[in-house]
Amino acid sequence: MLKIDAHLHFDDRLSKDITTLAKNLNDDLRQSNIDFATVLHLDIQPWSAEEFAEVILENDRLIGFINIHPFNKNANDLLRQGIETLGFKGLKLHPRIQKYDITDKRVSSLISFAGEMNIPVLIDAFPDGDWLSMGFDVLNFMELAKQSPKTKIIFAHFGGHQCIDFMMMAKRLPNVYFDCSYSLLYYRGSSITQNIIYCMQSMRYERVFYGSDYPDRSVEDGLKLSVIEFEKFGVPKDNLQKVMGGNFAKLLGLSGG
Repeated sequence: MLKIDAHLHFDDRLSKDITTLAKNLNDDLRQSNIDFATVLHLDIQPWSAEEFAEVILENDRLIGFINIHPFNKNANDLLRQGIETLGFKGLKLHPRIQKYDITDKRVSSLISFAGEMNIPVLIDAFPDGDWLSMGFDVLNFMELAKQSPKTKIIFAHFGGHQCIDFMMMAKRLPNVYFDCSYSLLYYRGSSITQNIIYCMQSMRYERVFYGSDYPDRSVEDGLKLSVIEFEKFGVPKDNLQKVMGGNFAKLLGLSGG
């Protein structure tokens, strides 16, 4: 089974040495038999996009998504450089941490430009207290997907406890995708984890990806505990293969997709 972790980060709390962090993560992936992993760049961390891209290219299992603030006047140029020159494979947007309104037209403009470049966009969509206080609204995410129909948009964390609303949105918008990182295990033991797996089933296990959200959990524990949840709720093996790697490989055109 091809295994891809579609959502993780380098942890600058462990070390400021990104070369060591990348090597250790690559080794952890190898030990857990994970073929590829998407590491999400964040410009609030202490490394430049150039430094980040360099270590991604040096480690065979790592894929990079670049983080660009959509209010940067040079956002389109930075994205083009990140993809064409630095080798990033997608765009990461994090309005919750970077504190911006997703209804601002500059957000949809950058997302549309990513579609013109034929790269996916991953957007944080976990409704924690900060996001809720900022006006987290499924309809606003839906509008982003409507405004950029040529862009493949991954809503991270499956929209948390609002996963069913996000799933209903996805049924009307074929450019919408999800990863189940963080949420699947954060809500473990509640009905919400069951709802997330129900949403996957309702989508026929298409357009959904596994993710650990490392370093929130170790690569090993994230994988092991997630598989336990999938098996507990009876996810068929062929569909588990889609979620654990096949779908994401297809999205990025990786071997095995």
